[in-house]
Amino acid sequence: MERRIKFIHCLTICVIIAYCIVQGYWLYNRYLLSLEEYESEVYTTVSACVDEDIAERKALPLPKKVYGNHLRRIDNQKENKGSTWAYDVYVLDTLKHSVSIPKDMDASTYLLDYITNHQRNKSPESDDGIEIFEFTCDNMDDSITTHFVDALDRFIADHKHPFQTDRIDSMLRSKGITAQSITTMETDTMVWKSSMHPHTSVWRPVMTVSFPYNIFERQQVVVKVAIETSSVIRRMANTLLIALLLSFVLIFCLAYQILTIRKQRHIEAIRQEFLHTMIHELKRPISTLKMCVSFMGNERMIQDRESKQKILSCSHNELDNLTSYFSKLRDITFGDSTEIPLVKSRFSLRSLIEECIGKQNIPSDKEVKMEIVAKDDLEIRADRMHLSNIVCNLLENAIKYSEKTVTVRIDYMMREDGQLQITVADDGIGIAKADLRYVFDKFYRGDTAKDKAIPGIGLGLSYVKLLVEAHGGRISLDSVEGEGSTFTILIPQTDGKD
Repeated sequence: MERRIKFIHCLTICVIIAYCIVQGYWLYNRYLLSLEEYESEVYTTVSACVDEDIAERKALPLPKKVYGNHLRRIDNQKENKGSTWAYDVYVLDTLKHSVSIPKDMDASTYLLDYITNHQRNKSPESDDGIEIFEFTCDNMDDSITTHFVDALDRFIADHKHPFQTDRIDSMLRSKGITAQSITTMETDTMVWKSSMHPHTSVWRPVMTVSFPYNIFERQQVVVKVAIETSSVIRRMANTLLIALLLSFVLIFCLAYQILTIRKQRHIEAIRQEFLHTMIHELKRPISTLKMCVSFMGNERMIQDRESKQKILSCSHNELDNLTSYFSKLRDITFGDSTEIPLVKSRFSLRSLIEECIGKQNIPSDKEVKMEIVAKDDLEIRADRMHLSNIVCNLLENAIKYSEKTVTVRIDYMMREDGQLQITVADDGIGIAKADLRYVFDKFYRGDTAKDKAIPGIGLGLSYVKLLVEAHGGRISLDSVEGEGSTFTILIPQTDGKD
């Protein structure tokens, strides 16, 4: 059984560790997924802001400029190897050239004819207000021509009003995104599409978005955004909360299972110890009674008056101890202190204490001094028999758990809050600090009592506590190992009953 319990403990601990690892791995991957989703949203927002900036700059009025364009193939290659294209952009200053584009004619076609005719007659030194930009795109598939419209829009926007990083930063801030840095750069080749470079660090993620704002002139903006981990965690708050809650419940159940098994083992150990102690304690009165019976069967010894009194006294004491054990067992079986029947009456407390002192069986090898500290008597209301058992048990413990000499002081007083306070103090062996929290538990016996082979079944203090609580009171203990113990009992006297 012991091996089985240890195996269950080890298996449970391994399951808890494995579950924590798997749960941590799952949460880590869920965090990465949320981080990717967040980066995708940031990328979409940055791209939208750049597109919006391009559209706004292109829409800004610039009436003295007219733009045209022409796409032409420079050479013809096989379809599977692509083609080389030239894209011409014309910018005409209308302040120097008065043109009127017919409504039924394309502006780019009209400007191309106009500039071609005008170029034949211009002098090399003249500034005729015409700008011609030629961009060459090598090894391109024919389908890429559809992107030239977007590239022209970006070129026109940048030609009218050059790109400014401050504008993008302001737009991003309005969307709730704070860029770590915004820089512009020139690439070696034309970049037609925006791109995103995800985080390189999991716990300090920084993503990079590259966006071409002037494709023909190979200009692009690079935006770096530092992602706050707290923002990602907030997005997975519900999942995280449910996972942590379920993990806590599962771990709690497994840990509670271990604690329950340990507690059951502890109870079983106490039960076994109680049975052994009870058997040992019952042997003594039975042996004494057996000796008494044997003595009574001897006609010669029964005539010895001194021996007869001694045997009867020992038998009487052992019967009292046996009766005390059974009384404790009877009362301790009640499920609650409120179930113990009380017969309350009014009586003198001092006379009860003196009676309890007189009942004590002082061992011949000990010197015991008992004194009542209080000078005046008190008339109290309680169950006289149970209160007598309380005091007798405390006095018995003070004598039992002591060295060769011990002094026991009993004090009592009526407190201002209407509670009776009884104090029993001794200068005995005291109680170890580790045992203080368990001394009122049923069947518990400290290591000191076991080491010194002090007789007992571990019911005395739990029995006292039960009777005190049955009166609606409470008991406390102050003890220092090697110096003695002080028990303080409080019993209410203001319940309004006589």
